[in-house]
Amino acid sequence: MTKLDVFGWLADRTGCGTLRIMLPLTELRTHGITAGWSERIDTANLPRTLIGQRICNPGPTKGWHEVATKPNRPRMVYEIDDNLWDIDYRSAKAHEFFNEAGVVDNLNANIKVADAVTVTTEPLADLVRPLNPNVHVIPNYLPEWLLDHDRPRQHDRITIGWGGSNTHAMDLAEVGPQLRRYLERAPKNVELHVMGEPKPPPRRRGVIRPHVPWTEEYRLPEDRIRWTSWNASVEEYWRAIDYSIMVAPLRPHLFNRTKSPLRVLEAAILGIPVIATDYGPYAEFVDHGVTGLLAKTDHDWGRHLRALVEDQAMREEMGANARVKAASWTIEKNYGTWEKVIAE
Repeated sequence: MTKLDVFGWLADRTGCGTLRIMLPLTELRTHGITAGWSERIDTANLPRTLIGQRICNPGPTKGWHEVATKPNRPRMVYEIDDNLWDIDYRSAKAHEFFNEAGVVDNLNANIKVADAVTVTTEPLADLVRPLNPNVHVIPNYLPEWLLDHDRPRQHDRITIGWGGSNTHAMDLAEVGPQLRRYLERAPKNVELHVMGEPKPPPRRRGVIRPHVPWTEEYRLPEDRIRWTSWNASVEEYWRAIDYSIMVAPLRPHLFNRTKSPLRVLEAAILGIPVIATDYGPYAEFVDHGVTGLLAKTDHDWGRHLRALVEDQAMREEMGANARVKAASWTIEKNYGTWEKVIAE
């Protein structure tokens, strides 16, 4: 069997696995680098460079350290794209997992034994450097075809959109009351399209519904909400985005300070004007009044929504400007950042 130049050891095939392993390695293949990926690794046929995505479970951790002790071991690159040391308690599932005994210890040990670490942002790199000084900051990049993708439109409606899971509860808390107030007064052709967040079951007398934090807590008008569950792949998710305006709330928090501007980048590359919290990576990416609008106060959310809903020309101009900016954030233009790590 031919020895691969690089192999990506996946932790998942969702957004992180797609953006941090499969997308860059697919692009490297077009430039003559032999690459593969899987959730499993063949320790009898190791590549020249092994990228391990977020390895911290006991089994994979044992395998990672076994590879590290092999003679002529591959170059070992640890990939991490979130601050897994400071997960907010409202992201219950992730918070519980990374607070289990031994998980963070494994994370730290696996980073230390690596030859290099890849992260998405400079603030995240600052957290990792005490464990391993050889850190490469590689932002999230998106595929170039999205620049030409004509997203589906709801021609009789103006769609305010948000996508994510219920692990973003702390971010949604930033905008829930403002969305409710706006939607209660908005023109009848305005809707909210929620992608990913599970739709709550219908109300039935005597039946207790599972807690759906933001729809229940902020009493959002259900007749104004359209729901789309998670798609089978990240590409299908991108193709299904049909927003006229994207909202991107982000709570000031240690976890969010190290995040990438991925959500606002997705809006930009699809030509969608965004309203984002004036904080951290979103404030650094969005050019206020040019590619989108930044909300500094609670009042700004409703004010910015009214402005964009009522002005189609503004929406189109900001969306076009955002797409121009996003053109420099494609994997096709930036694959060399990954190639450099592999070849170092």
